[in-house]
Amino acid sequence: MTAFTDPARRYRSDPGHPEACNVFRLHNFFTPARVEEIASECRSARIGCVDCKKILAESISSNLEPFRERRAALDSKPGYVTQVLADGANRAEVIAEETIREVKEKMKLLQRADLERHR
Repeated sequence: MTAFTDPARRYRSDPGHPEACNVFRLHNFFTPARVEEIASECRSARIGCVDCKKILAESISSNLEPFRERRAALDSKPGYVTQVLADGANRAEVIAEETIREVKEKMKLLQRADLERHR
């Protein structure tokens, strides 16, 4: 609730200027369906800065809910993330080794390396 809002709005009954408010800008991302409504209510002093912040907090929380659910699902499977990362690293290693071999072959580095080994 300490976020900086409209500097010209000193009292709840003062009309707001949403275009000058940092909190209001965040509504474009988190509450896009209500941006015009919130702007209108702010300009007419039907809502205050605290009300605007509460709406934003609820919207942010709602937007983050799928991430919290996914994290809880992953948290319920100990070792799953580690296994996924290990599997990915193993697959990437095979691909990287093949890519490096192809690069060396095209640059004719394999032939030089083979010659050096046989000396």
